[in-house]
Amino acid sequence: MEIVLRCALPDRPGALAALAGTVSECGGDIQSIEVLEHQDGRALDDLVVAIDRARVAGLVDRLTRAEDVELIHTGPSRGDPGDAVTRLAIGLTALLDGSMDTDHAFPTLVGGLLRAGSASLCAPDDAPRPDRRTLLVPLAERVLVLRRDYPFTPTERQRATTIGRAVLAAAGCGYSSVASAAELSPG
Repeated sequence: MEIVLRCALPDRPGALAALAGTVSECGGDIQSIEVLEHQDGRALDDLVVAIDRARVAGLVDRLTRAEDVELIHTGPSRGDPGDAVTRLAIGLTALLDGSMDTDHAFPTLVGGLLRAGSASLCAPDDAPRPDRRTLLVPLAERVLVLRRDYPFTPTERQRATTIGRAVLAAAGCGYSSVASAAELSPG
């Protein structure tokens, strides 16, 4: 099976190598690594790992006990993060050729690219209160609500705004319709 591990670790030489060694010792094969951000001497990385289902619990246990590693999230992979540009291009093409409408495009593209557990559109008055695990992206006359069981990073909040603008532009709505997700959602 393929899983994604979101880990925070020291932003210093050898820290990622030590994490990779632990994954390998537990029987995991790292398929890709996406460095999400560097902040306050820590790096936040998403690792896509191929591993036998029977070994996942052991890997999670080892990472939870590892010194200097904070396992923030583990769950099924939704594909290689390196494919995000390809997925966005395919989604925008579907929007442009009419095979996907905007009601489907916003939750699918923005939610999928940011690994949201759920994504839905609502009227601004019906939007929930944002928090670290709930990201609000204002889109034209509606709000895209993204939720997951671990916090969105400031970088992901910026990406949500950028992707939302691209989807709106492809739909012919124009850039001025998108405010910043960071304006509505706390960091």
